[in-house]
Amino acid sequence: MPIPQFDESGFLPSGKYSCTGNEFLEHFCSGDDRSQYKKAVINILDFAKAKYATRIIIGGSFVTHKDSPNDLDCLIVFAYEQFIPNYLDCALMDDIQYDILYTSEQMPETVDTYIKLLSSSQFGNKEKGVVEVLLNGSNPWEIKFSPSDEDMEIIRRVYSGRTIIERNKKRGLLISIHGVNTNAKWNSSLSPLASSQGWIFAPYIYENSPTLLFNASGRAAVVEDFRNWIYDLSRRYEEFDVSVIAHSFGTYIITKYISGYASEQFLPVGINSLVLTGGIIDCEYDWSSLNPYKVGRILNIVAQGDDAVKYMPDTKLKKLIGMDELFGKCGLSGFNTTSDFVKNRQLEILTHTNIFKPDFMETILMPFLNINVGIRNREGMMKLSKAVKSKI
Repeated sequence: MPIPQFDESGFLPSGKYSCTGNEFLEHFCSGDDRSQYKKAVINILDFAKAKYATRIIIGGSFVTHKDSPNDLDCLIVFAYEQFIPNYLDCALMDDIQYDILYTSEQMPETVDTYIKLLSSSQFGNKEKGVVEVLLNGSNPWEIKFSPSDEDMEIIRRVYSGRTIIERNKKRGLLISIHGVNTNAKWNSSLSPLASSQGWIFAPYIYENSPTLLFNASGRAAVVEDFRNWIYDLSRRYEEFDVSVIAHSFGTYIITKYISGYASEQFLPVGINSLVLTGGIIDCEYDWSSLNPYKVGRILNIVAQGDDAVKYMPDTKLKKLIGMDELFGKCGLSGFNTTSDFVKNRQLEILTHTNIFKPDFMETILMPFLNINVGIRNREGMMKLSKAVKSKI
């Protein structure tokens, strides 16, 4: 779909408009005011093509009628996850804010999420268009400046010779919850990675004896402690939306916490993104009522080689041995009912204990968390706005 004229408000009409790199430069980087951004955009296109990206989705004020846009928001889509770079993705350059996110064609839902976020205003009363720059095809982008291996970071190449201020974008509060009988050594690798990408990282630590699996009162005490801890933490850092990474028994803690507010419309602390690994939740668990007011997005990692989840008992045995009916094998078999906001992601190489390695954290975990920043709030406000309009 070719790029149309701007509407009366200066925005592109709702939709995704595809073009080549040269067409984008001609449309958005020409004229007395816009030409100053041409080199920066060329560098972004060069970087993406050199790293085997297939396309770039661009939104924000850069694709509006503004003569001097103050931001360029873009999502670089790589062919495969292994090409996703672990680079700084936010900077302020000569009063222009650049926010760059990464994903791959193996995660198409993240592209849809990004387009939805950029297309809708906070209250859902204005649909805006975004532009997709195709790097391959009949008119592929040809690299203008060949980047060296030592100079691949996009922020170091954009606006060469101009004033650049690198900064971390504040993404929110990221909580990790470990399993039983472990010291969660993986937190030592995840903490600097998350912090470098703008997250306030907070691991929840608890007494984690394996007997918790069979001790109802012990489980209740841990969930109550987590309830108090997460509420206090969110108030202390003024973060009312948090994202959670849970492993093994940690998936029970967070799900039990959420289930404790089943009769309420909202959680005291909303969960923006929830990542379940080594999950021990019933595959029939119904997440449908939780979106968008309680939970924004859920990623459930499925590992058929999980040598711990496979020992979770069948329904008839749970109560007999002191287990909660909530327990199950979602980490082995996935959830039976999924939706747009719940995704099972199967990775054959994984077991119960080898999940938190750099390849998973850098190419799957962090891109998922970053792309969904603010999704619960945005969709919740849109739903409230539509409900109010329907009553007027």
